Amino acid sequence: MTRIISMVLLLSAACMNAQVGINTANPEKELSVNGTMKTSGMVFKSPLEKLGADENYTFVIKSPAPENKITAYNDSFVPNSPAPINLIQFKITCDPSDKDWVNQFDTKINSSKFLVVISSFGFTQAVRTYSADWLTPVPQIFAYSSGGTWKLKADYQGFAPDSSYPTGVWTLNLLVFDKAYAKEVNTTQDLRASTTGAAAAPLIQ
Repeated sequence: MTRIISMVLLLSAACMNAQVGINTANPEKELSVNGTMKTSGMVFKSPLEKLGADENYTFVIKSPAPENKITAYNDSFVPNSPAPINLIQFKITCDPSDKDWVNQFDTKINSSKFLVVISSFGFTQAVRTYSADWLTPVPQIFAYSSGGTWKLKADYQGFAPDSSYPTGVWTLNLLVFDKAYAKEVNTTQDLRASTTGAAAAPLIQ
């Protein structure tokens, strides 16, 4: 009986230091899983261990209910995979006949999956108008959904670069959010005969 107990303890001690592989003959850690895994709970090592120089990572995030979407993001494995928040920059050269007008540019970004916000913009040329009045050029910059994708519009309406200037180039910086993690709220407000107003209730809180 003593011999059996000793053997069990010896095997247990050996297994505690072993590396176990599932679907892999060469486990790299104490537990290496080659494939998908489902678990009801996960405990992280404290303090968190840094990755080695030859190791990779996958960023996993779950969206709130009711979507309950799980996204696995790994830029090295899938370079075009979206993160929950993405920064995309477009440099768009205008039509030479107008020099500052982008009436419609199709980003090909799926508008049912993503929310696009123009965070900042720039234009390479000065613009002018031939009106005798003093006017201030105001850019019209839009990101809008049409035909299932996000389109961009950029223009100084009523203004244009001088004919001697080169064709202008717009730089549009977009924030692209996965809709599973972003809430889109649309509301119309009317100040009526006043210059002040307030929402009837907080839209988010």
